[in-house]
Amino acid sequence: MRYNESVRNILATTQFLLPSLTPAEKRVGEFILDSPKEASSMSLQKMAKRCKCGEATVVRLCKTVGASGYSEFKQLLRKQISNPTARDEVEYLESSHDIGDIVESVFRLNILNLKKTLEVASFEEYESACEAIASTRKICFFAIGDAMFPCSYAGLRFRRMGYDCYADSDADIQIVNACNMKPGDVAIAISHSGRTKQVVEAMRIAKERGARTICITKAGKSELTKYSDIVLYNVTMDSSVDKEVIARRVAEQAMLDAIYMGALQRMETNSFARLQEVSSNLRVNKIPEKNSQDR
Repeated sequence: MRYNESVRNILATTQFLLPSLTPAEKRVGEFILDSPKEASSMSLQKMAKRCKCGEATVVRLCKTVGASGYSEFKQLLRKQISNPTARDEVEYLESSHDIGDIVESVFRLNILNLKKTLEVASFEEYESACEAIASTRKICFFAIGDAMFPCSYAGLRFRRMGYDCYADSDADIQIVNACNMKPGDVAIAISHSGRTKQVVEAMRIAKERGARTICITKAGKSELTKYSDIVLYNVTMDSSVDKEVIARRVAEQAMLDAIYMGALQRMETNSFARLQEVSSNLRVNKIPEKNSQDR
């Protein structure tokens, strides 16, 4: 199944994945970024000759950035050249800013992060993630520190759908959970760097146990992606005063929400009825509203 790729920014995706490419693929990527108009009209043979590599290398680069092949890559590239995206300004947060500047900067930063992450989204990977979850009953989340926040939130939502979810923050318990996984189970890991030792180890074990593995990361190729069947990329644009990436968790939560909604659509017909039942029973925690005559 092919998707409407109008949202896909082929140049942004190439730029984002450039550090993880092989030397030959990087030559192709750098040429495309430097001369997109020229590249969009080149034949495959001419492109390979220009970048001093094999034709298979060019095709592999095209597939890496989300196109089905060289022909579709050029089509997407021409579309982007004719409809260039507006240049985004990087948000800087400084200690001298007043609260108005801070509020506006934080909101713009989160919007920019979501926008950039959407530009490099591979809808095929999201489709695969939704299908994997729709066909399982058990989900384990692996993350460390504040990366557990979107995991815990997603785990709660999936539990309301009837899944067995494990979103334990303790690294040792995550390893135990990974050891208890079986074929058909799904493991979801978040590591922005792709190098968080405990998360990588949990995913390695989960994959060895036959689980379907999904990761959310910024890294093109890393130890985490090595053990991940499905890779979803989070693009973070941030220059806060202490160099901490403050916007990444918003994008990660949005990505998990998208998977949740996609999985919900693929579930059996009584999934929505089950959610309504759970929501109805949770009303016991709400204080009844006073009617107008009591006010």
